[in-house]
Order: sequence, then structure tokens, then C-alpha cells
Amino acid sequence: MGVAFLVTALAYYPLLVGVMEKRAQVGLEEQAREIARAIGSGSQVSPGHDLPLNLLLLGRSVESDYMLIDYRDVITVSSRPGGQFDVGQPVDQLSEPLREAKVFDKNDVNIFNNGRYLSAEAPTGLGSTVLTLVSINTLKETYRETLFMIFGSLFAALTIALIIAFFLIRYLVRPLRALEKYTQALGNRQFDVRLEVKSGDELAKLAEAFNQMADRLKDYDEGRRRFFQNASHEMKTPLMSINGYAEGIRDGVFTGAALDNAIEIIHKESLRLRNVIDNMIDITILEEPHNTYFLPHDLCYIVQDAVETAGGYALEKGVQVGSEVEPNCWVVGDWDQLHSLFVNLLSNAIRHAHKRVSVQASLLEEQTRVLIKVLDDGPGFSPEDLEHAFDYFFSGAKEGSGLGLTIVQKIVAEHGGEIRLYNETQGGGAVAITLPVVKEKRRNDMKSTHLSH
Repeated sequence: MGVAFLVTALAYYPLLVGVMEKRAQVGLEEQAREIARAIGSGSQVSPGHDLPLNLLLLGRSVESDYMLIDYRDVITVSSRPGGQFDVGQPVDQLSEPLREAKVFDKNDVNIFNNGRYLSAEAPTGLGSTVLTLVSINTLKETYRETLFMIFGSLFAALTIALIIAFFLIRYLVRPLRALEKYTQALGNRQFDVRLEVKSGDELAKLAEAFNQMADRLKDYDEGRRRFFQNASHEMKTPLMSINGYAEGIRDGVFTGAALDNAIEIIHKESLRLRNVIDNMIDITILEEPHNTYFLPHDLCYIVQDAVETAGGYALEKGVQVGSEVEPNCWVVGDWDQLHSLFVNLLSNAIRHAHKRVSVQASLLEEQTRVLIKVLDDGPGFSPEDLEHAFDYFFSGAKEGSGLGLTIVQKIVAEHGGEIRLYNETQGGGAVAITLPVVKEKRRNDMKSTHLSH
């Protein structure tokens, strides 16, 4: 900083000197003209007269002197009598010559600078001249005082700016350091730590966004923890059953009909285990960021294919499954996901139904969404089912992995739809889903584009 001040001062000083000398020349010239004008008008001038003998240079007053010189170049009046410029001395014999060694016009204003004095000489019109002067040393002292004043002000301003910057940086750095500690805490899974910023600016909004992110991370982390705990429990039960019956078969504990029953149980439990694993894979895929390629599909064919897929399970349970979905009801989505959605809904309905499951679809009034209902004639949903049906591994009173409706909810959300569970007034459970439909023109354009590819 000191070097910067020194360089600035060295660069600024010549400029300041030039400006002040120019202003001094103008001031001396005006003084000389004014005094000469007063003498030319017949006024008597003496050292005691009130004459303009102050120069205003950059806001500072500098005192100057004057002399009245007659036609013989002899000083007749001087503002500094008894000294260097005494009355009666010829100007060309002064110990400090004021006029430069050059020819000058006595009938015009002349400016002189001999290195020690800066002077201006103006004619009075009566054969005499008025010479005003100021010492160069006086100007230099004024230069220095002005320069010190300017740089003192700059230094004071810089000091104040540095103090303000110091507290401003502390004000800005404190929340950033708090944010650094906060992110480290989040990295250590300490999601209950809160970031507090007592301001109403962008930093407070950033802190609020980070706190919201921490809440979502906490929910996600707790959900993941519960998911894996429940998953390990759901997988542990069939594995223990498979392991127990397998050891019994190995040790010859089961024979005859008991052996056949043990093998059947191992088969069922392995299918249950596979179902849990498949559902876990589906949920993992749905929860992870992924690219989806949605195309128009006729809802009727998706439902028919899902009915055929669930047909074996329905036959085993003695349940009749029917579809009342008419053709040409087009939805945009992923075929596999929509197929999985209806297979899960039908499997869940078959599991709870007594004799019959039906799928119905109808366009809503605005003709932009379709309402799909999967109905069964079972006992319906219990209050606990309605509250926890979409939770991981919640299977209610019936068998199942407890992931089917969770998968359904995620698929519906990804397709921009809504899902609701309720009980029919005449009995039985119902699942209602709304999905966006494709308008006729857009559907034809999308089908044409799909076929061209």
C-alpha cells in the first residue's frame, strides 16, 4: 500500500505543480490588470491600500506582492518596502532579476518565471507598469500542503474503506464458514444440525434452501434405513424357511408326503423371495434418476395384457378378472411400467377378492384425463390399510411383499397421475387412478413419428 501511495504521489506531483503554476499565472495577471486599471483611472496606490493580493489556488489562499514601476523602470511603490524590492531601485538592478533576459512588450501583459519568482507585469496606460509576483517556494509549500491534504484524505478514506471491508468480509465470511461446517455435518449424516443466518438477504435464502435439503436428506436417509431393515426382515423369513426345510430334507427328517410338502414350501418361499427381490429392483430403478421414453399406448391393450399375466394367479385363487376398458383410450407412458402398474394392482385385488375383480375406465369431463378403477368384492381396506398402504413392506393382513402399491404409486407419479384408495359403498376395495390422455391430433402425430423411426 505504501508503494502504491509513493508511485501515485510521484505521478501526481508534476501534474499538481503544472496546474497550480498555471492558476498562479492567471491570478497574478488578473491582479496586475486590476491594479493597473485602478492607477490608470487616477487612483492613488500605496502599500496601505486595500488591494487584491491573495491568490486562490485549489481552495487555498496564497499571498502575493506587487510593485509600481515608472517609465524609468524604477520602483515607485512596493508592497515589500525596506527589503529586496525597495522603493527607488531600478528593476534591472535588483539582486533577483524578475524579468527574464528577453525582449518583452511594455504595452501588454507579460508573464515571467526566473526560477525563484513567478510574476506578471501589466501597463497602466500612463507610462508605468504594475508587476505582481509570488515566490516559487511559497507555491511549492502550497503544493506540498495540498498534496499532503489530498493524500491524507485518500489515506483516511482508504483506512475507513479497509475497516468497512474488514467488517463486511467478516459479515460475509461468517455464514460461509458456518456453511462449511454445516456441509461437513451433512457429510457425516448429522441431518438435525440447522444453518442459522440472521439476515434477510440471499444468504438467508441459501441457508433456508440448505435446511430444506437437509430435511429431505434426513427423510430419504431414514426411509432408506427403514427400507433396508424391512427388506432384510422380509427376505430373512423365507430364507429361514427354505434353510430349515432344506436341512430337514438333507438330514432325512422328511419322508413321503412330508417330503413333498417340504419341497412345495421351499418352492413357494423361493417364489416369494424372488418376488421381493424383483420388487426391490423395480423400486430402486424408479427412485434413481433415469431417462424415460414415453410413447402413446392404447390403455385397453395394456390392461388386457396385464389381465392375462395375472390370469394364472386368479385361476389359483378362484377369482374371475374382467376388463371393461374400451379401445382407443390413449395414454402416454412407458409400456413396461404401465403394465407393471396394472399387474400389481390386479395381483393385490385378486389376493383380497372373494370371487371377482374388474377394471373400469372412463374419460373425465375435461377429456384430458382418464379415470381407471380396479375393484374387488373382498372385505375392503381397513383404516390401517388406508393409512399405510403405500409404505414400504406394508402387507396388511394378507400375504404379499408389501411393495406392490409402493411401486404403483411411484409409477403413477412418474406419469403425472394421481392414485387414491377407498372402499365401495356396496362393499369391496377400490383403487382409483387418473392419468393424462392424448388428444386425437397429438396422438396421430406421435404415432406417425414413432412409425417413421
